[in-house]
Amino acid sequence: MNDTKALLERIAVALEKIASLMESTQNGVQSYGAECAVNEVLVNLDNKKTSEEMGANEKIEVDVDILIERLAEGRIAVKTYPEREQENSELDTLSQFMGSRFSDIKVVYERIKRSLNSSSGVRLDMKTFSQSSVSSSCQFCTLLYNIAYLSEYKYLKSPRFCIYATPNRIPIAVNFLTGHWLEYFVKSTMLKVINSFPCNIEYSYIINPQIILPNGDDFELDVVFMINKSLYWIEAKTGAYQNYIDKYSKVAKMMNIMSKHMFMVLTEVPSQDSVRILEKSFGIQILHVEEFEKKMTEILSLEINSINNKNE
Repeated sequence: MNDTKALLERIAVALEKIASLMESTQNGVQSYGAECAVNEVLVNLDNKKTSEEMGANEKIEVDVDILIERLAEGRIAVKTYPEREQENSELDTLSQFMGSRFSDIKVVYERIKRSLNSSSGVRLDMKTFSQSSVSSSCQFCTLLYNIAYLSEYKYLKSPRFCIYATPNRIPIAVNFLTGHWLEYFVKSTMLKVINSFPCNIEYSYIINPQIILPNGDDFELDVVFMINKSLYWIEAKTGAYQNYIDKYSKVAKMMNIMSKHMFMVLTEVPSQDSVRILEKSFGIQILHVEEFEKKMTEILSLEINSINNKNE
């Protein structure tokens, strides 16, 4: 029954696309571009699989339009969102390195981030740093230098143990270093977690969508995933979160996002007592970047197992 409903939903989406494309027809002659697009919709629909047709361990990324329609059920209109082509696998790899070793690179990252607002570079004495932190910090700077996010970088070994770095203040580097890297990390980690489960999963995701809330206000979300029809909203903050958490809480209620599906991923997490108070007050789960993968694995494992048990 669920598979039939899902298939009907896909058919409805495809028909809407075809109807929209047909509007480009003039004088009974459809343009070549519209004809190709219609054929592409039909091919994509034919290639979609229901869970009944899927193998024992398939991950199917459904059309993002299905996610957008799922948001529309909560009266959330998506105005615009970045095209998938703008994503970058090299930045995914870099963000994974940063997120998984943030404790080791924290000092040099913060120094580089602060220097973006000045004309000076970074000089960091690492004599008292652990070997792990020195190694990770040097590797981090090398990765940034290789993609020209640092215009200059060198590390002086014993006896100086000092990093010299100058950020390249181009927009793409500034955006990445001031916070976009954490969104990349959230997205790539979610995909990693999804693919780790030995079962069928349908999913879709969208990054930085510009939306219109039910009250007419404009808003931007960081990362939204739809996993087996359930929505997961994740906000990523590399700086102060205090001015945002109340707004996120209110928006989550407007979107009908359950508190167990609303997350704030931070590079700086307060004490556990503070976290408990914040989570209880605002209905948002607060996670440190380095615990995000483990926590999401636990949460999705429970929910996916619950769904699978109901379907058996």
